[in-house]
Amino acid sequence: MIFFLSHANTARGSGTLDPWVKRFFDDLSDGVRARTGADETGFYDGLLEPGADRRARLTDEIGRARVFVPLYSPQYFGNSWAAAELDSFRSRLRGLGRAEAARHVVPVVWTPLPPWENRREFDEAFAVVGKSVEYTENGLRALCMLSVYRDAYRDLVAAFTDRIAGVARDSVLEPSPPAPLVPRAAGGGEPALIVSALGAGLDARRDQVIEAAERLGVPAQPLPADQLRRQAARRPGVLLIDGDATPETVRDTVAGLPRWVIALVVASASAAVGPLTGILRTAGLHQVSPVRTAAEFDRNAPLLVTEARKQYLRHGPVVTAPGTPRPSLRRTSDDKRG
Repeated sequence: MIFFLSHANTARGSGTLDPWVKRFFDDLSDGVRARTGADETGFYDGLLEPGADRRARLTDEIGRARVFVPLYSPQYFGNSWAAAELDSFRSRLRGLGRAEAARHVVPVVWTPLPPWENRREFDEAFAVVGKSVEYTENGLRALCMLSVYRDAYRDLVAAFTDRIAGVARDSVLEPSPPAPLVPRAAGGGEPALIVSALGAGLDARRDQVIEAAERLGVPAQPLPADQLRRQAARRPGVLLIDGDATPETVRDTVAGLPRWVIALVVASASAAVGPLTGILRTAGLHQVSPVRTAAEFDRNAPLLVTEARKQYLRHGPVVTAPGTPRPSLRRTSDDKRG
């Protein structure tokens, strides 16, 4: 395989993949195929099958790629999955000289930084194909989207294609096991969302929710289900429940959970989940319909993140300075007199 495309971009507010990333990936793949004759040109996470073990598949594809193509944006370096992908690929370059290793990473400025920010990586990325006014001011995403920039976009795709094809031809990188793909919570502080799984078979699904959160700009981390009650008292939480879990286990796990935790039953097509959903209803948790297929879970993963945050903002604790009254939308007596 020639290249692996890494990004941290979603359609605005939805958690689904940015369609313009797919457009660029397809155009780049067509160009690389035309120049190299390769049947298998590239990979990005939009090619993952529903229900796939995302971590294992991404790790495998990173280990086979000759060139790594990161789409730099203001979100990229704060996104734990994107940073982990870049670190994992770079682990395969440790035996190469500095200049040779750098050739195997071909960065693209997808969305430029705001004028008041600066990162060395963006300057290096612009140098890969040379600066142009359209590219520098707008980034490749805008050029991909807007027909007025069609010629500039095609020229840049051709330049990136030539660079990638040249590296693949002149500086072969044999497939090799990369470092494990280990996303780290952004910023190193406490996560803004915790995700637990009740059932050993749901670890991959838990990771999928965490990745959806990261792509929405929400730092998240996994947490054992037996620790959820304590940790969810001060942050949003998602609990995934295996449809084959016993009612007793589910009842013990959800007892005392705050009402803003989103609990989702993940079941097979034939599993009877009525007793489990009844337990969740009795516990006062937000009602979410069970999911039964991998494709259905893929669609729901980003919605779990946004709903968990919404419920926490609606029902969670409000921290105020000592002596400050709790915020209220009700009019005070002073307001009424005014």
